[in-house]
Amino acid sequence: MSVILKINVEAARLNPEAEFETPGDLAVSLGLTRGQKIATLDRWYQSVQLRMAAGNEGMSPGESTDHDKLLLASINAAQTELIWLPNNVT
Repeated sequence: MSVILKINVEAARLNPEAEFETPGDLAVSLGLTRGQKIATLDRWYQSVQLRMAAGNEGMSPGESTDHDKLLLASINAAQTELIWLPNNVT
């Protein structure tokens, strides 16, 4: 049985937080190459950092700081896993 991908690749790359529930989901997605996954996780990480910085400057943050800290750790873990996997795995 074949699997039909239900992912909008461009939307996933531009706004991963809207397309994936967790960074781990992104890391195992069949719709992105390994390089796209790493770059998209990096984009997600930067987005969360900007949101946290905005919260520190008195702007209203979209989510709690604790959640964002956990999210950053999860993004780091997913990136590390992708970086250290052998090339032929993903």
